[in-house]
Amino acid sequence: MADQEQGGLTMPPGWKFLDLDFGFARTFGPVGFLETADQHLELGFRCGERHLNPLGICHGGATAAFADYAGLGAQYAFGLSRVITPTITLSIDFLQAIHPGQWVSARTDITNLTGKMCFTQTVARVDDTPVMSSRGIFKILSRIDLLEHPFYQRCAELWPSRVGIDRGQSDRRGR
Repeated sequence: MADQEQGGLTMPPGWKFLDLDFGFARTFGPVGFLETADQHLELGFRCGERHLNPLGICHGGATAAFADYAGLGAQYAFGLSRVITPTITLSIDFLQAIHPGQWVSARTDITNLTGKMCFTQTVARVDDTPVMSSRGIFKILSRIDLLEHPFYQRCAELWPSRVGIDRGQSDRRGR
């Protein structure tokens, strides 16, 4: 099956365009998503000119920005009973160079969850080769008014079965 093009982004089969067109997302460029059979959200991007450093490979800052975006996989897994934002800390291990034209996909797993923080592990790959690993800690907020933000409204539209907004729902700890 051939790659698909949508919104100026060429994506592998099965991927969809993540149309969060506001803020830094406009600068970074198009990102795609894939809902996996095991109920994870993977994010991906095609390394383009805007992502390159002077050596012609993906800039570490672009890779770090993508690692932060990949944290959306934790929000997807967690749902919207509470909001996972902002990033408290993010550490990146750059494992391999990412070259122009390569499709980079990332999967984020929640490694620990407390009442106020979500701990994650992300691995990004080009094909089957790991190119970046990151660990992140995200603040968990319970403020229901954040759910009115266009970003969270869009997440609820894209993944209604995973991150539906239920204003009466409590979090996993009953708060």
